[in-house]
Amino acid sequence: MKRTRSVRRHRLVPFLLSAFLLACAPRLGAEPEAPVVVSDGWLAMGTFFEADLRVLPADVPRARAWLEWARGELARLEAIFSRHDPESALSQLNRELAGEAVVRKGTPLAPELEAILESAGAVWSVSGGAFDVTVGPLIDVWNEAADRGHWPSRERLATARRLVGGEKLSLSVRGSDRGSGRRKLIAAMPGLRIDLDGISKGAVLDRLRERFERELPETAALLSLGESSVVAIGDPGGGGWRLVARSRDPERDDLATIRLRDRALSVSSSVGSVRRIGNRRVSHVVDPRTGTAIEGTVEAIVIANRAERADAWSTALLVLGANPEAIGLVEQAGLAALVVDSSGHSAATRDWEEVARGARR
Repeated sequence: MKRTRSVRRHRLVPFLLSAFLLACAPRLGAEPEAPVVVSDGWLAMGTFFEADLRVLPADVPRARAWLEWARGELARLEAIFSRHDPESALSQLNRELAGEAVVRKGTPLAPELEAILESAGAVWSVSGGAFDVTVGPLIDVWNEAADRGHWPSRERLATARRLVGGEKLSLSVRGSDRGSGRRKLIAAMPGLRIDLDGISKGAVLDRLRERFERELPETAALLSLGESSVVAIGDPGGGGWRLVARSRDPERDDLATIRLRDRALSVSSSVGSVRRIGNRRVSHVVDPRTGTAIEGTVEAIVIANRAERADAWSTALLVLGANPEAIGLVEQAGLAALVVDSSGHSAATRDWEEVARGARR
């Protein structure tokens, strides 16, 4: 579902530098030592992970130790969530979902898979099914149609739709599992397939943030995975971390300038992933509720207390679009968001401007 993102890594550099200069500027009087920058980055989860930490000199060893732990933790979580790794826990689960056994008895879940599926299910429910980790079969149909240059048949779409739907998955504790507290994933039918790309990066950033805040309290950090999933911790120099959300459309101005502190940001975009079938342009984004590909483009920014919620809702908004009904659902979930579509329409939550300025809620 989530294929392209619009906060570009190299675009963040000038603003991180300005935050550093502000934090380290000389001040009058005897004050505590200014923080120093400890940073690193590496390939992870099919993209690039970056960490920009602002720590006191005495905390530098702990910051470097956290970075080493983060490298190992990212690799561990990727081996659970990745759909591209045939040996990942998710790939193994999908192989089980292809058979009848999981329908009858369910399959035990690793704690990390249990937690992320529970979060995904909550967003599926509140978004009215716009965010759905089982949408993969429908995306396959539309990709095949675009490759052939012909619209998919009703029969092909109907077959794929039978394999899609968050209501076909449930977490349950049964029989002897009650003593252990471990839950099983129960599928309503065989053939379902789970894709966590729209939420897993946020879940990983939340995990890294939790340990960082325990081990380095009162320290600032900006953590990002790819071009759009970002977590901001602390407030370097005052005013929060300054980020610019760039549109993927070269003819459109920047989407927003955001001051982020102690919150998460996700930007999703369907721009750049539009294909033609006949003389009509269709997006790679598919509405799980109807099976139709979205025409036109949508870009969405979501600010939330947790990165996995921001990621999932920015993906859902590509389906829901820039309209009052979509914004109402986001507000019901307690998030701030801005949505812009190819026709020039935009919609934002009532508190968007306040939250985007870095105001605490």
